[in-house]
Amino acid sequence: MRQSGVQSGNASSPEVLEQEALQKRTDASSELASKHPVAGLADQYMRLSGDWFKDEVNLLEQAGRQQIEQVQLGFHTQEEALVKLNRLKDAWEMIRWYRTLIPVKTVSALRAATDTTMDQPLLTYHLGKAKLVLVSIDRSLLAWQTILTHYPEKTDDLLDMLALLSRLRREMEATLPEARAFQRPGLD
Repeated sequence: MRQSGVQSGNASSPEVLEQEALQKRTDASSELASKHPVAGLADQYMRLSGDWFKDEVNLLEQAGRQQIEQVQLGFHTQEEALVKLNRLKDAWEMIRWYRTLIPVKTVSALRAATDTTMDQPLLTYHLGKAKLVLVSIDRSLLAWQTILTHYPEKTDDLLDMLALLSRLRREMEATLPEARAFQRPGLD
């Protein structure tokens, strides 16, 4: 007779017990990774950058108006204005994309540092995630630099965020030193 999803009189098979133990270990590793100080930095970056995007929601529109004015006054050609606007738009989109990816992949990567019983294929997987985080941070910093190049007056507003992102990169490299040199198949 079956009650509450358990068969009476029938002990769990070794495969089921092994699967349950593996799930418990995975859950514990995920919880440790999500509470790691580096994960906290990644979450803080996501919040700060989200606040900045809310405050600067009209930045690209303002840039467009400024470039139209610059072209009309003869300071730039239309082609020069389009190049500038495309760079800003690309930087904007890159930052928006990576700001949410960085925290999620950071927690995944940190599982390599928090689970000492991890087998080699899984360790390789998590080192690939760590490399992805580092590349995402590098690209984000370049995109922020593009924003600052076009809007130097925003430097004071962005310094804390850029410092946080740089610290996140240093901490990730210190926590998983082999991640920077990791070669991702088909990418590096």
